[in-house]
Amino acid sequence: MPFTKTEVDIHDDYVAETVDVEWLAQGVKSPKHLMLDPDNCILCRACEDVCPWNCIWMMSPEIVRDAETPAIGAEVGMATAVFVVDDNACTRCSVCVERCPTDTLYYARLPEGAGGGRRQMAEVPMSQAAEAS
Repeated sequence: MPFTKTEVDIHDDYVAETVDVEWLAQGVKSPKHLMLDPDNCILCRACEDVCPWNCIWMMSPEIVRDAETPAIGAEVGMATAVFVVDDNACTRCSVCVERCPTDTLYYARLPEGAGGGRRQMAEVPMSQAAEAS
């Protein structure tokens, strides 16, 4: 049976906050975290639909208010979507990684140093976005 994209309400009630890297390291099951390569993403949102724990969201960048730094504000302003993963709920089951039609999702360690603990925003050109069926 072919995959049929379903319309999913875009969440607008999420509060984006910087996560303390030390706290995150204590509460996760693995040092690897779900990451997104925006160069390959087509915004099909299959990862959201297939996640058994409902811990992945592609959210509107308009939900982000008052970024901590001008660089993050600029990144949010250019993004088509904000890729959000609830690391406490994610079990690293890999269902989303296997479902992704463009191999956009993968596991890796979060970057360390300046900006540590940050994931890429989904800066996907609209020309790259999948057409709605």
